[in-house]
Amino acid sequence: MGPTGIGKTNLAFDLYDKLDLEIISVDSVQIYKHLDIGSGKPSNEFLKKYPHKLINKIEPYDSYSTALFREEAANEIYSASKKNKLPLLVGGTMLYFQSLFSGLSNMPKTDPVVRKKIAKQAELLGWEVMHGKLSNIDPDSAKRIHPNDAQRIQRALEVYESSLKTLTEWHKENKKEVNPKLLNYKIFQFAIETEDRESHRKKVASRFQSMIDEGLVEEVEAILKIKGMNANVSSMRSVGYRQVCEFLKGKISYDEMVFRGVIATRQLAKRQMTWLRSWKDLIWLNESSRDLSQDILNTVFNDL
Repeated sequence: MGPTGIGKTNLAFDLYDKLDLEIISVDSVQIYKHLDIGSGKPSNEFLKKYPHKLINKIEPYDSYSTALFREEAANEIYSASKKNKLPLLVGGTMLYFQSLFSGLSNMPKTDPVVRKKIAKQAELLGWEVMHGKLSNIDPDSAKRIHPNDAQRIQRALEVYESSLKTLTEWHKENKKEVNPKLLNYKIFQFAIETEDRESHRKKVASRFQSMIDEGLVEEVEAILKIKGMNANVSSMRSVGYRQVCEFLKGKISYDEMVFRGVIATRQLAKRQMTWLRSWKDLIWLNESSRDLSQDILNTVFNDL
């Protein structure tokens, strides 16, 4: 685990070279086909050499849930173990990690009609206004969810509209259940810590600019031409993709797109670190280490 742009993917490659692994992606954007540049997805060349499970799994107009990830990831972990491979989960979608190892509350299923209604409201009013609406309905959830986190805002509003109970009420009433397929595993949880906050901020800005230079705008243009696609589907509300969509709609300038994309990516990294700071049983890795993969191996095999 770790914030965006910290080097999780390259570390996974190093470990793959040293162990008989099955890499399982824990990324809510890389799950989509065609969302390559903006998600930081490994190239096809690297994916052939280092195969990943749960990458390029669904079309960009499809919806995907934490509950579905939880089930599919547990199946991949179990499948890897049956083949005598070590399951290695890599990514930065902290909610996905939490659902796997801390369980998931029993929530109402998504209602497509309600989802469409909320999406239309958001298109007219903007997600900041929708976040304000959530603050009135469920202030506790609104405090946890960033005003720019459209996907979680939508889900919280969906839950209330579908059940007339807030997300907070559902969490209080339901005990989280851990997937029984994971109960017999010894789990090592590692996170890469930034060596210096300011240097990472600069790295994030450089990384987003590199994505633009590599053709992120053109990638989004091509995705939006796919039948069934539009700028309001969940995949296009991801960090980077949302800002490019706003630019392509003519709502913001090119420079504003880049500025907002960098800020949104930095906010994502900050949220990821906030999650990790409160994570239980976490083993921290120093970004400046000469060999992070060896640090992991030393920890794991000394413990077994």
